[in-house]
Amino acid sequence: MTHLDAQSSSNEAQTMKIAGYFTQTYFQPGIPILLSGQLGAGKTYFTKGIAQALGISSHEVISPSFALINEYHGPVYILNHMDFYRLENWQEVEQLGIEEYLTSHSFTVIEWGERFLAHFPPPYFVVKLTETNEKNRLIEIFYQDYEK
Repeated sequence: MTHLDAQSSSNEAQTMKIAGYFTQTYFQPGIPILLSGQLGAGKTYFTKGIAQALGISSHEVISPSFALINEYHGPVYILNHMDFYRLENWQEVEQLGIEEYLTSHSFTVIEWGERFLAHFPPPYFVVKLTETNEKNRLIEIFYQDYEK
């Protein structure tokens, strides 16, 4: 896995700005974005930043903890926002029809996606949100390409 970038954030607005930068610089439609971080690390705010970069109101974006999947339609792309926290195995992920969401017309962000990292075929992005203290976060982006 290739480490692409690392940024520090001290508040939700910065986290959203970093997510927008990553969206414009690295993320591509059809390639899943797996978010990793403890509860409260900023995964949903990161997704709000992706939404803004795609022309979707960040106010629409809420955690999909109970719905499992929220879809937001922007002017060009769809943002699929998933939460795998309550899923116990890869079969439950497959039952969601994950392949149907990974299209050239959509960005798919998966909170707690790293729990099933071994099952995701490349390519994919992993974004780690690590609390460095009570207010600050280190946000790192990694990319797993096809095996060569």
